[in-house]
Amino acid sequence: MHISWDELQTIEALVRTGSVEAAGRELSLRHSSVSRRVAALEARLGTALFARGARLVPSALTLRIAERAATMRVAARDIEDFVGAERRGRERTVVITTSDVLAPLLFLALAKARPVQAVEVLVSDDELELLPGQVDLALRPGQNPSGALRGRRLGRLKVGVYRARSGAPDWLQPSVELRARASMSWWREVPKDVPGAVTCSSLLAMRDACSAGLGRAALPAFLAHGDARLQFERELDAGPPLWLLAPMAHGIPKELREVQRDLFAALRATEGAFVE
Repeated sequence: MHISWDELQTIEALVRTGSVEAAGRELSLRHSSVSRRVAALEARLGTALFARGARLVPSALTLRIAERAATMRVAARDIEDFVGAERRGRERTVVITTSDVLAPLLFLALAKARPVQAVEVLVSDDELELLPGQVDLALRPGQNPSGALRGRRLGRLKVGVYRARSGAPDWLQPSVELRARASMSWWREVPKDVPGAVTCSSLLAMRDACSAGLGRAALPAFLAHGDARLQFERELDAGPPLWLLAPMAHGIPKELREVQRDLFAALRATEGAFVE
């Protein structure tokens, strides 16, 4: 005799929730539909599955059916999750995280790479954790990646001194927080405590202040490249290594590997961004 999954999950929900109304809500069924399923199964089995009264009382056979159906319910949910993950894998959005300073470099590379998948960029100065299916790639400065990450080294960022063509000769100053960043060791080339200097709390603000003629600035070359208002004065030997990172995981989808490969090539090809 065949017992359908619809009938089994109805029995299991009735035993677990203790009422027709609650089981119906869980299964998205009217309570009359729940009752009809039970009645149809009882007719085929030739025995009552519940004693009707103020509350449903399952028979010993019903409890045994519900126990086995509960295991099937867990397995069915796992299958649904697995199939859903596979579908999302085929239609996935690639999530990339980087800082506000490196975001312009990332956008230039994305424009060249033109990935087929949708891309979400999370811009944050905090180093977000990379997790498969949540945050896929990161563009970050630093030394060798930790054991939880695997990466490809893009090279050292090119950093130079820039000034507007008719701009003031004084140095623009980084804020205390900006000067303290380990990844921006080029600030040691910038004199401190310059009287009357303009202080900026971000590299993007410093670039704009420099373009406006408020002083000379030490900037990653990709931020200044192509800006006709700025002229290059000299290179600083202090740019940090830059990495394209991914989580250390098995079974990374082919599509994500292709995005990482194409993005790496596009980043490396960005004119004037790296010194090696």
